[in-house]
Amino acid sequence: MRKALMIIIATLSFSGHAIADSAQRNTVEALLIATGADSALDAIYNQFDSLFVDLSEDMDVNDPKYIRYNQRMEKLKTLLREEVNWDTLKEPMIDLYMAHYSEQELQDMLAFYQSQTGRSVVKKMPEVMAASMQITQQLMKDVYPKLLEMTSESEESLQTQHSAN
Repeated sequence: MRKALMIIIATLSFSGHAIADSAQRNTVEALLIATGADSALDAIYNQFDSLFVDLSEDMDVNDPKYIRYNQRMEKLKTLLREEVNWDTLKEPMIDLYMAHYSEQELQDMLAFYQSQTGRSVVKKMPEVMAASMQITQQLMKDVYPKLLEMTSESEESLQTQHSAN
């Protein structure tokens, strides 16, 4: 009798965890959709396509001698879309969020991203990120010559030190 009771308690405990786990998975999935994670890959692929076009123009790959390059790039784009897509990312992303956030945190985030302000953040975030990248790139253009100079000075110092030893 005691064994049967222990088995029933263990089973109920396990199914309770499974139900809670399932509810939390549903919360995370809803959160990922509310934040646009499911459609973010499309934006990444569009950026990749634009980069490919820019690179092709810079390299003049429309020249027939670059036909193999273009074919490889098309295969690469196809491979990325087949292997790295929402279907392959969804479960690992859900696991990641579940490992780092409590159910309450997930519910709070979901409530925010489903609010008018949250939807506005999601809608504007790509533009904000693009602008912040431009700011960073501009700053790096200003800093890059200084980094090169420092690197050159470090190399000269190391060579001098190495020569002295």
